[in-house]
Amino acid sequence: MGKYRIAGIALAWLFRAFLILSGIAYLYSGETVAFIMYLFMFVLTLIPVMLEQLYDLKFHWVFELAISMMVSLHMFGAMGAYVWFPMYDSLLHTFSSATLAFIGFALIFSYNYSNKIRVSMGFMGIFTFLWTMGLGALWEIIEFIWDNIVVFFWGSVIPVTYEFGFMQNSLFDTMTDLSLDGTAAVLVALLCVFAVRKAKRTTLEGVFRPFAKMIEHKAAEKPVTERK
Repeated sequence: MGKYRIAGIALAWLFRAFLILSGIAYLYSGETVAFIMYLFMFVLTLIPVMLEQLYDLKFHWVFELAISMMVSLHMFGAMGAYVWFPMYDSLLHTFSSATLAFIGFALIFSYNYSNKIRVSMGFMGIFTFLWTMGLGALWEIIEFIWDNIVVFFWGSVIPVTYEFGFMQNSLFDTMTDLSLDGTAAVLVALLCVFAVRKAKRTTLEGVFRPFAKMIEHKAAEKPVTERK
């Protein structure tokens, strides 16, 4: 295992430790709902590990680190960073959208790599953009629903001082988030198309082969942890 992979995975586990320790702290203070949210987010960061066990593969360490970092930074924002740092929301949206765009490109490229479909590099770039914008729009809908849930159940306890809600405090905020999603998607799509055309085959296989293996439905006979 290379030193960069070791460092990347170790950092990913530090982010996971932040989530589980924060959840325990909330549970200790009596905030059970917050504990459940942090526990759920912790499990979410384990998806790459679960897939590695199921399909007997190794993702590039950047994927595991990016997902853990994205989720942890979002939950840190929920602690108050969105209020403490004015640009935190915009920077996190850009980073999260770039991560999701990279995953989207990896999926469509792997489908093409596995001969499940045959599409051009231009189509892959368009798919990456639409994939990211779709997830960004879905996230805005989730924020809208969450704001209404908060007002309905805790409106008399939590003072809502924003025009729309806590997570969606204005139309300007929503459109800014979607604009950042689109910008990150375009930049990542262009970068990925350029990188694929210039990268060596061995490098491409190291990054995209795990996705291709899942698409081919080649699950491991036994999880790695059960092997002698």
